[in-house]
Amino acid sequence: MLTADPSWAREPEVLSPQQIDLVRHHLKQVTASHAFATSKRAQDFLHLIVGHALDGELDRLRERMIGAEMFGRSVDYDTGSDSVVRVKATEVRKKLAQYYLETEGKHPLRIEIPIGSYVPRFIFESPETAIHPRSEPLVPEEQTTAQGKEQANKNDELHVGNAIPLFPSSKWRFSPRMLAGTLLVLILLAGIGFAGFKWYDDAQARRGIRSIAILPLKNLSGVPAQEYFADGMTEELINDLGQVSTLRVISLTSAMSYKGTKKTLPEIAHELAVDGVVEGGVLREGNQVRISAQLIDARTDRPIWAQTYARDMTSVLAWQGEVAQAIADEISTKETPQEQARLARARPIDPQAQDLYLHGMLQLDADDCKSAINYFHQALDKNPNYAQAHAELAVCYGRMGESGRMPYTEAFSKQKTEAARAVELDASLPEAHAELANAAMTRDWDWASAATEFHRAQELNPNSAPIHQKYAFYLVRTGQLREALAEVERGVDLDPVSGRSFHFEGFIYYFSRQYDQALSLIRRVRALEINPPDWSFLLGDVYAEKGMYAESIREFLKSGNGPDSLGHLGNTYARSGQLGAARKTIAQLEEYVRKDGVGRYEIALVYTGMGKKQEAFKWLEESYKAHDVGLIYLRIDPCLDPLRADPRFDDLVRRVGLAQ
Repeated sequence: MLTADPSWAREPEVLSPQQIDLVRHHLKQVTASHAFATSKRAQDFLHLIVGHALDGELDRLRERMIGAEMFGRSVDYDTGSDSVVRVKATEVRKKLAQYYLETEGKHPLRIEIPIGSYVPRFIFESPETAIHPRSEPLVPEEQTTAQGKEQANKNDELHVGNAIPLFPSSKWRFSPRMLAGTLLVLILLAGIGFAGFKWYDDAQARRGIRSIAILPLKNLSGVPAQEYFADGMTEELINDLGQVSTLRVISLTSAMSYKGTKKTLPEIAHELAVDGVVEGGVLREGNQVRISAQLIDARTDRPIWAQTYARDMTSVLAWQGEVAQAIADEISTKETPQEQARLARARPIDPQAQDLYLHGMLQLDADDCKSAINYFHQALDKNPNYAQAHAELAVCYGRMGESGRMPYTEAFSKQKTEAARAVELDASLPEAHAELANAAMTRDWDWASAATEFHRAQELNPNSAPIHQKYAFYLVRTGQLREALAEVERGVDLDPVSGRSFHFEGFIYYFSRQYDQALSLIRRVRALEINPPDWSFLLGDVYAEKGMYAESIREFLKSGNGPDSLGHLGNTYARSGQLGAARKTIAQLEEYVRKDGVGRYEIALVYTGMGKKQEAFKWLEESYKAHDVGLIYLRIDPCLDPLRADPRFDDLVRRVGLAQ
C-alpha cells in the first residue's frame, strides 16, 4: 500500500542508485501510458523535471529556467505575463492523477508535482524507502516575496483556473474507491461549467482531429455594441491557431458566415469538412474580460476540452496563444519551436488602442477603407508601436491603390511604409509580410522580393486564405498559371463557404484563359447557400472573351463607374463595333486622369479594342511613367492580346520586370 508521512517525506535526502533506477523505470511506464499518449509535450515536461531532480540539478527546476530550456524563452523572460510553464505543469499534474486512477494494482512509487513547485516528489511503497530529493523551499524563484506570491496566486487563477491538488496531502491513504470518487467529483464539476476544468475524450478521436473551425464567439454581455469585440476576439484566435502548420484552420470569412446560425455543429462541420469545432463566448465588464472556449469532436458531437480565462484588457491578447497551444496539445498536434514561441509571446496592448483597432477591422471587413484608416490612425495615436494597426493600414492603402480610390504612388508608398513598420515592430505578423510583398509588386515591380515576402507570410500562417489568394495573384501575374490555380484552390479549401474565395478563383480562371471553367464556377456558387459576390465585373470579362458582347456590356454597366469598369466596358464597346460609346468612356477616363491621376492603363485598353495600336502604346507609356497598377497584369491581360506581337510590347514587359 502506498503510504507517506510528512515527517520523513520532506527530508532533504539523496536517492540511492536503486531508487533512481526504480524512478527511471517507473517514469517510462508513466509517459508511455494512455494518460500521456496524447501529448508529447507533457511527456517531455515530466522527463525534464524528473531528470533534473534525479541528477541533483534543482537549480534548473525554477520556472524561468524550465521556460528557457523547454519552451525557448530567454532566461530573463517575464514569468508573470507568460504562464506557459505553469499551464504545462498543471496539465502534467492532471495526467499523473489520471494515470494512477486508470491503472490497477500496486505501484512501487508515485510521482507527484506539488502545487507551487516544479520539484517532483517521489512517494515510495514503504516509509523506509520514501525520499524527497534534496531541495530548496517548494516556492519557485519568481514567487519568494509577498508581492510575488500574491501575483503568482493571481496568475494561477487567471491562467490555470483549476490548479487543484488531486492528492491533497501526503498523509492520506488512497483506496480505489476514494480515487474513483475524486474523479467523479471533478467530472461533475466539468459538467456544470467549472472554470478551466478539462475532460478527456477518447485518445484516438483526439489524434484524428486535423481540421478545425472556430465559430464566432458569442457576445455574452447582452449589449449589441459589444459585438465588435467578440468578433475581434474570434479573428485573433483564428489567426493564432492558423499558425499551427499541421492543422487546417477555416478562415474568418467562412467562420463568420455561421454567426447566429441555427445549424447544428455536425451540420456546420460537414459543410466545412472539419473534424473539430471550437465555440465559446466573451463577457466584457469594464476592464475585465472573461472568455470561455471548448473544443468539440464534430464527428461525435462530444466535448474534448474546455477552458475559461479571465483577463484584464491589457493582457487579453495573450489568451489566444494559450488556447491555440492547448488545442494543439489536446489533439496531439506537434508545433515547431518557432510556432510555439509565437503562440506564447506576450502582447500587452493599450485597451483604448485595441478598441479602436477592432472598430477599424470591422470597417475594413466591410471594405470601408476610409473609415478603417481613421480608426487605425486613432489607435496608433494611443500606441504608436501597435504593429497590427500598422499592418492593417498597409492593407487599406493597398486596396485603395489597386481599386483606383487613391493615386497609385501615394497609396503604394504608404502601403510599403506601414508594412515595413509593422515588420520592424513584430516580424512574426504574416499580414505585414504579405503587404510588403504586394508593395514590392505594385510600387517597385520587384518580383523577387515579392516572392520572398509571400513565402515568409505563408510560413507564419499557412492557414490564411487571404495570403494564399494574394500569392495566387502574384503567380498568375508572373505567368505561373498552373501554380496560381493550385494556390487559389488552397484558399478555397480554407474558406469553403465564402463567396470571396470563389471570386478570386474565378479571376484566376479568367486570366488563365479558362473561360468556360469560370462560368461553370459562377453557376455552381450561385447554387450554394452563401453570400454571393458581385459577379458582374468578372462576368463582363468572361463574356467579352467569349464574344458575347451584349451580355458583357450589360454586366459591365452593373459594375459601377470606376476606372476599371469603364476601361473594360470601353474595350468591349470597341470590339463590338460601338466606337462612339467607346470614345465616351475614353473621355470619362481622361477626366479621372486629370482629377485623381488614375485611368491611363484603362485608356490603353479602350484604344486596343478599337485597333488603334499607336494610341494604345502611347497610353501604356504614360502608364509606365505614372507607375500605373494595371501594368502588373501585362503578361496575362486578355484585353492586350492584340498588342503582344509588337516588339514594343516585349520591351515594356521587360521594363516592368515581367520578362521570362
